[in-house]
Amino acid sequence: MGLLVKNVRFLNPDGKLSENKNIFVEKDKITKVVNTSDETNMNRDSQVLDCNGDFAVPGFMNCHTHLFQCSGRGLMDDIELTKWLEIIWKFPELFSEEAIYYSTLIGAIETLKSGSISVADIIIPGIPENAVADAITSTGLRLVYGKMANDYMEGTNTPAKSTEKSLQEAEDFYHKWHGKADGKITTKFTFMGLPAATKELVMGIGELSRKYGVGIHAHAAEGKAPTEKVRERFGMGEIQALESFGVLGETTQLAHVIWIDDEEIEILKNTGTTVIHCPLTNCKLTDGLSPMHKFQKTGINIAFGTDGAASSSNHDLLLEARTGAMLQKVASMDSKSFDAPSVFKMLCKGAGDSGFKNPGEINEGDPADFLILDSSDSRFLVEESCLNNLIYGTTGKEIVKHIIIAGEIVVKNRKTTLISEKETILKAKEVLEKEKHKFFDR
Repeated sequence: MGLLVKNVRFLNPDGKLSENKNIFVEKDKITKVVNTSDETNMNRDSQVLDCNGDFAVPGFMNCHTHLFQCSGRGLMDDIELTKWLEIIWKFPELFSEEAIYYSTLIGAIETLKSGSISVADIIIPGIPENAVADAITSTGLRLVYGKMANDYMEGTNTPAKSTEKSLQEAEDFYHKWHGKADGKITTKFTFMGLPAATKELVMGIGELSRKYGVGIHAHAAEGKAPTEKVRERFGMGEIQALESFGVLGETTQLAHVIWIDDEEIEILKNTGTTVIHCPLTNCKLTDGLSPMHKFQKTGINIAFGTDGAASSSNHDLLLEARTGAMLQKVASMDSKSFDAPSVFKMLCKGAGDSGFKNPGEINEGDPADFLILDSSDSRFLVEESCLNNLIYGTTGKEIVKHIIIAGEIVVKNRKTTLISEKETILKAKEVLEKEKHKFFDR
């Protein structure tokens, strides 16, 4: 059965609104986009979603997060990064597989309902892989999955393993998950970051990436003290070290990227590496303010991620993007920095080689992954300001009405269609109430 999405107006990257259109979907592809008067070749068995002039935009891409952390939201606030990491490494012993499942599921629902159609999620060693993958894909989200490899003690309780075992687990993870869930799951080779990795591990991850044609997703230059320790170990900054180890390039995405110099910015530009901006976490953990405005001027590809709820308290990518845009304007003292059209493209096109084809537009032949925004919202009173108000004045939870992923309506009238949000919240509360004592007794 096909899908006909009727009477939508496209909100384009230049801020202009199209005339009313109909979008025809077969299986997981957009097969035709026509004016509303043209309903030829419509499958009579098609499901019809009449949008009554609401706005269609490409789905957003949450390019860096850890959804399993929801159970720690609000419990790990007002501490700096190093202490925070000591707690997060204990999660596998603090929460059962059931608790991790529901914690992840709550995060997935929040991520989905705020407009993300895919999520790049990284788990730490010890977190149950099946529980996280099942929770995320049960909502309809696409998943770019990674499991951190670690072979160096960053703190007092980093679960470091041997380099050989870490690389074997990384390769096993790829074989287990890549292409699963009817292609809704792809993988990235992942290491925590240089503060918790040796040169041999990072180079090994690079070799696996090239062997299987799968990109790399890692943290980089997030905290000032850890970055200084990396410089002491390797005699160079984190980005310089990663380049020398052969893991930068167009299929590599680095989250945070705060403590770097101008020479390293040039390295990112020349290698085509993507950086992922997670401003709420960086503010809350006092990581620092990433010079994303410099990256933008240099032409480096930038994407957004919400990071985990235990640090950012948030899964709404529009809120993340608005925060990031405002911070970069004041950091640069340039009002044109991170303007609405460029931020919109960062949200929709994501992290370059994300694992999924995502052109950042809605065209015939593209995957049927798009959002319908509520055009009746008061922030959309003036057509010429719709894009600016979307980026600077809304959150996804407020404005996203319907979501189509792989040709399936997964959110309709702000309600998830594949899973009960109400039942999930009740069950999550029951499970976490039962287990929270382990967190406080740690």
